[in-house]
Amino acid sequence: MSPPETKVLPFESFVDACRLIERDPPDAVVVSLTAAHLPWREFQHLCASRAPSVPVLYASAEFSNAADAGLEPVEGYADFLYQPASKPEIETALAKLRAASGEHRRAG
Repeated sequence: MSPPETKVLPFESFVDACRLIERDPPDAVVVSLTAAHLPWREFQHLCASRAPSVPVLYASAEFSNAADAGLEPVEGYADFLYQPASKPEIETALAKLRAASGEHRRAG
């Protein structure tokens, strides 16, 4: 569902994703939250602390909202998409993420 000009980088581990955010921050991040207990608030802080900040879309079937996932209060831009989501819901969330990415890049 990403536009042709979008480069998607999948990651196998939380640590690898954090390294990328630290070394070569992407324009935006999509995270699939699972039941694994990972420090997502720290990840969000890392994304928010970049200049420009990195907007994040969290998607999950395990958690119904950002608070349940332990993400609130949220620093920077973060949106949450409960799964399963319809194609229009996914498209809307991705459009908002791309818009946030553009706004953050201009602000940086």
